[in-house]
Amino acid sequence: MSQLCNVCGSCLKPAIYESPDNLSITTMNTLIDGKTSVYFCHNCGHLQTNELPDLADYYASEYEINLNSEDDDQLYKVIDGKTIYRADHQAAVLQSKVDLFPGCRVLDYGCAKAPTLRKVVATQPDIEPFLFDVTDKYVSFWNSYPKEVKYSVFQPDQSWKGSMDIVLSFYALEHVADLTEAINNVKFLLKPGGTFYFIVPNVYDNIADFIVADHINHFSKSSLTYFLSKEGFHDIVVDDKAHDAAFVVTAKLKSKSELLPVESNKQEIISCYNSCLEMADYWQEAINRIHEYEKNLSSTGLIAIYGAGFYGNLIASSLNKFNNVICFIDQNKFLQGTCINNRPVLSPEEMNTEVSSVFVGLNPRIAQETIDSIECWKNRHLNFFFL
Repeated sequence: MSQLCNVCGSCLKPAIYESPDNLSITTMNTLIDGKTSVYFCHNCGHLQTNELPDLADYYASEYEINLNSEDDDQLYKVIDGKTIYRADHQAAVLQSKVDLFPGCRVLDYGCAKAPTLRKVVATQPDIEPFLFDVTDKYVSFWNSYPKEVKYSVFQPDQSWKGSMDIVLSFYALEHVADLTEAINNVKFLLKPGGTFYFIVPNVYDNIADFIVADHINHFSKSSLTYFLSKEGFHDIVVDDKAHDAAFVVTAKLKSKSELLPVESNKQEIISCYNSCLEMADYWQEAINRIHEYEKNLSSTGLIAIYGAGFYGNLIASSLNKFNNVICFIDQNKFLQGTCINNRPVLSPEEMNTEVSSVFVGLNPRIAQETIDSIECWKNRHLNFFFL
């Protein structure tokens, strides 16, 4: 059976990448059976991963984002020793890009805990917030919003038809197998002329996204513009600078349902394809490099893994001698004190002084800079492995 592009419907050529082992790793750092296969669309520039066998069950039973507490969040960046969390940054970017006028109806689509809109409502209580997700596991968080919020689970509330001034989506569309259904839901909810504002990962700035098993869609500027134009949006702005390793997208729904011909940017598609081939080669060799470095380590030397997220868990799952790993290191205060594979997650200051080697599980684009900024390690003789 041929793979079809989720954006333009074109028939996809054979995969440009397949994971070397019969295991794949998800956003939740869970290992699952099966190979990750990645395809590139030469018509619109979309990159696409084969769908998990039972996607609905995965999201219903396994996929959980920051459920430990109301404040639990993902670390966005460390700047001059100060930790900045994702929801704070997303709220600031949203407020700088979209006119959230008094009384406007704002829906967070696929919202999970909806922390970004929560922060916006706390500073702009005169907007009207609405929430939707495909599961009810986040309802307790919604009920503690700064003001009363209307919400719907499993399916958007039909009474909301054509009433939303703004529909938001934060890191949701990369998970969606049926993009047409998702965008039709957004259009159903928006007023004519309403704004669709969303954030999706930028695989070209964060190479890990290339192999995340439950990220079905890896968008490019080209595929985002093609998709939104095809679906009746205009004034499309795709910003790859406002949020690190992500596309921040703003588009307005046309008042009339006229659909104009959509043209692809062929030069941009060729550039994306070449970048994707480089990423495929990188991941084919990455596991081998981990194994080669591991071979040269002392059999008794203590090891730490920096990064308690996707990269760190990928390294952990690839090591042949995980017993020598005594801890994970992370600067996210919400992860410190937890455990991964029975190993504690610690701050850099808490790392055992006898650790001699650190596997760095970070985006290679920022890994060296991040490690160099850790003051308490500057006088230690540590050996680092960078992906």
